[in-house]
Amino acid sequence: MERVLDRVRAGEDDHKCRDCGGILKSDTISFGQQLVPEVIDRAMHAAGEADLFLAVGTSLQVYPIAGAFDLARAAGARTVIMNAQPTPFDDIADAVLPGSISELLPRLVTDPESASRSLN
Repeated sequence: MERVLDRVRAGEDDHKCRDCGGILKSDTISFGQQLVPEVIDRAMHAAGEADLFLAVGTSLQVYPIAGAFDLARAAGARTVIMNAQPTPFDDIADAVLPGSISELLPRLVTDPESASRSLN
């Protein structure tokens, strides 16, 4: 993905695959696109086995994936929400870190002890 981003930064308009000519995009689902059932199943399974569930940059209002929060919580995972806007789960999360994820995530990565203290 970094090579594609470098191409976009260099001014390439349509980031096409150099092998097949198709348009490149990150492995994400946009609104209106079909969800991949196997991916959702894996996500729900992982949420049900998690020790820590991070909801990053999501309103937690779109299902089925918003249900992963409840699965993780029911399995005993600590739950952390990182989002600029409030979510329906803020009141029951173990920690809510409001703000820009472009500011919050680097701090979480570079100072995990500080982030850990906010969970206690």
